[in-house]
Amino acid sequence: MKKISSLIALIVSAALILPSCGDPTTAYLKQGDTYYDQGQFVEAIAEYTKAIERNPNIVAAYTHRGAVYNARAEWDLAIADLSKAIQLDPNSAANYQNRGFAYLSKEQYDPAIADLNKTVALDPGATLALTNLSWLYVDKGEWDKAIEAASQALTLNPSLYDAYYNRGAAYYAKGDMQNSLADMNAALAINHTLAPAYNYRGKIYIYTDNITGAVQEFTNALTIDPDMAEAYKLRGFLQIELKNIGQALADLNKAIELDGADAMAYFYRGHFHNSNQDFDKALDDLNRALVLSPPADSKAASFDPFRFDAGGIYLERAVAYRGKLQLNQAVEDSRKAVELDPNNARAYVTLGEILIVNDDLEEAFTALNKAISLDPHLAEAYYNRAVAYQVTAITTKNYNYYDLAAADMRMVLKVATDPDISEAANEAVRAMQSHGYIP
Repeated sequence: MKKISSLIALIVSAALILPSCGDPTTAYLKQGDTYYDQGQFVEAIAEYTKAIERNPNIVAAYTHRGAVYNARAEWDLAIADLSKAIQLDPNSAANYQNRGFAYLSKEQYDPAIADLNKTVALDPGATLALTNLSWLYVDKGEWDKAIEAASQALTLNPSLYDAYYNRGAAYYAKGDMQNSLADMNAALAINHTLAPAYNYRGKIYIYTDNITGAVQEFTNALTIDPDMAEAYKLRGFLQIELKNIGQALADLNKAIELDGADAMAYFYRGHFHNSNQDFDKALDDLNRALVLSPPADSKAASFDPFRFDAGGIYLERAVAYRGKLQLNQAVEDSRKAVELDPNNARAYVTLGEILIVNDDLEEAFTALNKAISLDPHLAEAYYNRAVAYQVTAITTKNYNYYDLAAADMRMVLKVATDPDISEAANEAVRAMQSHGYIP
């Protein structure tokens, strides 16, 4: 996500030290401004340079030439000129704002924040600086500061769609879906072509289980910006869940084509291949995802309703290894998943399921008991523990374990929301009854 408010083309502060009317530097400055307004940046720079050569302490010339360098994306030259202007006139909010924009554009965020905060200190009504500050704080993961800066900007001007957007992004990062949705709605009410806001609204709808709405929002985003990799990626993820196989693969392929460094896109495509039992392709994608996955303590480890972390990738890779009957690798990856995310109940379920197949019932029971303690309503945990009890009954010839298996299968029927697992549990109970193992 990158949302930066546009820099005002040429900021001329009332505090600028202008030469007297009789000074020839005035003509150079005016001619430079004329060239600038006409988009003739090279000629404008030449005129401002003449003014500086005639008077090396003329603040306006450094200010204007710095603005031209910003317009030409020559950030280092802009910073040099604006730094000189600030040295000559340390009370010009406009120069700090312009230099802050140059630092921001170079992704030197700490000096950008310092300059924009100085801008606001000198000019509390600087909504552009406040809005850009809000984005910078979002990027740095300082959500509360982002919300504060955007709120200040919106108090001054409630029509700033980019401030609503930045604040909505901060609320999303904090897991506050209600306020995030309200801000994205406000941003789109002002600017209905803001593709990133549709994308965020799609993510919010995923989190709130409005899958149809989410697909539509990602489609809206892509209609405006057909190169938005994240919208393809997330729409592809939803298409897997909706079993739209062809569309899912097309979207995920497009996401990776646009951004080949996105670990989550490879993760989702690996999940897609697992769901289609193409385990070799799944392993290729999941291995790539692990290489690209950010460190656990990075910003990407902050709130996200998706399994975007190394633990989730290891867990998905365990599924692929299980599908290939490479059970030792599957167990190793499952153990790594629960090590990285010890509160993920589903990771313990997968570990327990693989351990059952690998004839390690003691550790399987430990894993499944842990899953149930973390989530007492997780039907898959009860189902797999029931399977472990059935296997134990067979291997030990102690048929009392069938009573425990039946109790777990009946728990499945109480907590399951998936009709397939409910039917499997019913069938298991009927089979045990038909063999006389349980009443």
